[in-house]
Amino acid sequence: MREYKIVVLGEMGAGKSTLVQALAQGRAVSTEVRNTDPAADKAFTTVALDYGDIDLPGGDRLRLYGTPGQARFDFLWPILLDGASGAIVLINADAGPPAQQALPYLAAIEGLPTALPVVMGVTRMDAARSAQRAACEQWLACDDGMLPIVIVDPRDPMQVLTVMDVLMSQIECQTLVACDE
Repeated sequence: MREYKIVVLGEMGAGKSTLVQALAQGRAVSTEVRNTDPAADKAFTTVALDYGDIDLPGGDRLRLYGTPGQARFDFLWPILLDGASGAIVLINADAGPPAQQALPYLAAIEGLPTALPVVMGVTRMDAARSAQRAACEQWLACDDGMLPIVIVDPRDPMQVLTVMDVLMSQIECQTLVACDE
């Protein structure tokens, strides 16, 4: 039996809680409270973490941790990333520049003692204004291929499963490379 610890990171409103709930089929533990930040157009926000536990075929287990996105909670990111098998970084296409959004989360991941498989997910492309959509499309076109980037609607379980398939493939490849060394 293998356990996979997956951490979902991203700014407030990027869809982390929604993604965790979609994967856990609505059975994830949530710590959402009413949002008091007037700068964020969102009714609720995560203040600790979201957690989902999923039994996989063959007895394996997937443990999902959705982090709070606000910078004031950045002390939690390395704690949750400790011992992780992989990470998903969500970028909100309807917010600021994508590279700028990703930077603090990728920096937290790069600060880990061992390399961690990562998938970037771009959310809210359907809601993005034309200038923000163009910025995301330009960012995607300039992708150097170092990290897989997937456009995803975290409300759609099939799209979320695609993101997980990409991440699990990376995890398996890393495991195979480690076995060959």
